[in-house]
Amino acid sequence: MVTGLSQGELERVLSRYSLGRLQEAQRPKHGFVNDNWIVDTTQGRFFLKHRHPALSEPAFVRAQHALTIWLRSGGFPVPELKRTTEGTTLCILDGECYEIQEYVEGTHYDDARGEQLEEVARTLARYHHTVRQFAPAILCRPRRLYSPQQISENLSDLARMWQVRADDKLSPLVARIEARAKRLAARFARHSALPGLVIHGDYYADNLLFAGDRIVGVVDFDKARWQARVAELAEALIFFASPQRSALEHVVYRSYPDWDLLTRFLHAYCRTLPLRDAEARAVPDYAQCIWLQMSLWRLLDESGRPEHADTALSEVLALGCWAEDNRAALVDLCRSASGRQQAALSAAGHHPPNEEQS
Repeated sequence: MVTGLSQGELERVLSRYSLGRLQEAQRPKHGFVNDNWIVDTTQGRFFLKHRHPALSEPAFVRAQHALTIWLRSGGFPVPELKRTTEGTTLCILDGECYEIQEYVEGTHYDDARGEQLEEVARTLARYHHTVRQFAPAILCRPRRLYSPQQISENLSDLARMWQVRADDKLSPLVARIEARAKRLAARFARHSALPGLVIHGDYYADNLLFAGDRIVGVVDFDKARWQARVAELAEALIFFASPQRSALEHVVYRSYPDWDLLTRFLHAYCRTLPLRDAEARAVPDYAQCIWLQMSLWRLLDESGRPEHADTALSEVLALGCWAEDNRAALVDLCRSASGRQQAALSAAGHHPPNEEQS
């Protein structure tokens, strides 16, 4: 965590801009990696970000800024980046990276409002469509965000840390999760040619701002990178189509998806941007990979082997089982949601947007 800026340091950053004098500063309620501030000046309210060192590679930040500028040029709802008196969007002081953007007034996601769920899906599809031709080299470094290999590595680290071999309860659970990772690896080999683009990388509730049921701001592109777009779609389905009630206790994802929410989200997404059949087949595999990889990673964060170790691994396995048991149904849902829109576009004489992607 970056240490908090003093008033003098905030004033020093603001002195590099023509945004007026600092009057008041407060921390936002969301965002815990960077040192973020809401600043009121004599010219208005702005959002100031002091970037975490891990997210401060200047060339990378400039490419992310180019992304937001690209999005704004296409009418996508992202905040305007303010420029320094030297005309740059990135401010570097004593080796530290800062940026200031317009402050977007809005409310956060309300999972009780179904229209907001559909707006989230439409906006994600609109984002994917808008960036399909945006591909700066530095954001396109080859690296798979989720992979069965990473599941196996996380599991191996966990087994060593928890001394699983000497435990009759844990070793069978680890073996079953490893078997799932191997089956996923065989399927992922067929997913290597999926359409890619620069995903948002952190598309979840805290980074979306609403006015009523309409998204007026999508923020925080610090994790934007080149990936298969289906990876981000699977992330969004896991987050937005899972009820907030807790069915699981010891893993990062606390409930299974709800079919009504899955259906509503996928149909809203595919009305804007249908999936290719190869992508439809990949969605449940990516969902399972995310569940297993991230759940194991979170368990690795434990200071040691917890008392609930066997329950936690059982819950990890249960998520994998849900994805496997419902794989065919989820593929059919993806195909159905995409097929209806493909047919409608064909009837109207239009080419589906996903045929234009490389």
